[in-house]
Amino acid sequence: MAESVPPLQHTIRATVRFREADLLGIVWHGHYVKFLEDARQVMGAHVGLGYEDFMREGFAAPLVDMRLQYKRPARYGDKVDITALLHWSEVPKLRYTYEIHRATDGELLTLAETVQVLLHPDSRLALNFPPFLEAFRARWQQGQIRLPGKVEDSPFG
Repeated sequence: MAESVPPLQHTIRATVRFREADLLGIVWHGHYVKFLEDARQVMGAHVGLGYEDFMREGFAAPLVDMRLQYKRPARYGDKVDITALLHWSEVPKLRYTYEIHRATDGELLTLAETVQVLLHPDSRLALNFPPFLEAFRARWQQGQIRLPGKVEDSPFG
């Protein structure tokens, strides 16, 4: 089943700010985590998986795994396109993969992956998808989830 449901994909564009670069003008490695979160948050807001949606339903979705592969450095002033892909899962977790490219030439800068689990309000691990996520998954499986088809400027700077 997982292969028959294509991932959801969305891209945001951010400009590397001075405070994100080191003395050589290269983005400090820890700031890439923020780029991933920004892309995940924007996509979530579009599809009903934003922070507010989880809070309203009383669930948390903490990160339990994160992997980054740095290919080339981003530099101060670069515009970077951060693409997040949410992959179908048969178990109650959220798995995203990411690509970060320099917008001007398309060069691949970073590959990444994050995994989030679902926790009940009392912090117990969710062993089944909660109803709001089951409804989301049904819409996704039926091709009813729509995301903007163009690169969106990051609302976070």
